[in-house]
Amino acid sequence: MAEMFSSATAYEGYMGRWSAQLAPWFAEFVPIRDGGRVLDVGCGTGSMIGAVAERTRRTVIVGVDTAQPFLAFSRARFSDPRIAFARGSAGALPCPDGAFNQCLSLLVFQLLPQVEPAAAEMRRVTRPGGTVAACAWDGKGLEMAAVLWDEAARLGLTARGGAERKRSCSGEGQLAELWQETGLAAVEEAVLEIRTEFRCFDDYWLPLLGGVGPAGAYVARLDPDQRDALREALRRRLLGGHPDGPFSLNARAWAVRGAVPG
Repeated sequence: MAEMFSSATAYEGYMGRWSAQLAPWFAEFVPIRDGGRVLDVGCGTGSMIGAVAERTRRTVIVGVDTAQPFLAFSRARFSDPRIAFARGSAGALPCPDGAFNQCLSLLVFQLLPQVEPAAAEMRRVTRPGGTVAACAWDGKGLEMAAVLWDEAARLGLTARGGAERKRSCSGEGQLAELWQETGLAAVEEAVLEIRTEFRCFDDYWLPLLGGVGPAGAYVARLDPDQRDALREALRRRLLGGHPDGPFSLNARAWAVRGAVPG
């Protein structure tokens, strides 16, 4: 997975702008409270960090990520002394038990090969009565990715590849079920929807060439002829024979929250 997230700048051009658009909606769902300590698991380039910082004045915010380029990007992005970062994985958080009032994860669980350890770790580092919340793209509701996989399959190109995840968290009820199995109380799930706006076809296609995320890594593995065929198929699909120009696609995510008993 490391090669999918080796460039923070490429991520910002591909998915970071949509993470930033979704983060405020997730913050409202949690909801973020001012005061105490908040942990952002898989903080990436800081979309959730920014949303929490904008809503609070006294909260201490810590971001954890495995990708050093993302941590460097986020450290340069934020000068607020309340914000700190640490390197670590979702399945082995570098934090003591009960250190946080709220523990959040935005758009990470759909990427994890094993989700149970990450959920357990989020519960472990959250104090009794604290909130544990996560948000993941819907497997069928992220239209910008769905059209790519549809056209690749229609062209008979190589399958997506990569290790199969043992458990999906990209469908209705799946995050909620995981939260309940983790022993969290008052579990609630909601759907969050945004629109992804593109200025033109290249605004959709060129960020994929950065190799970021599953779709970008897939496109990078194609040979030049396959990549060209996929590009033209997507152009026809997204523009529908019309001149190049702005278009928009749906994006749906599932959000879950629960409380640590006690």
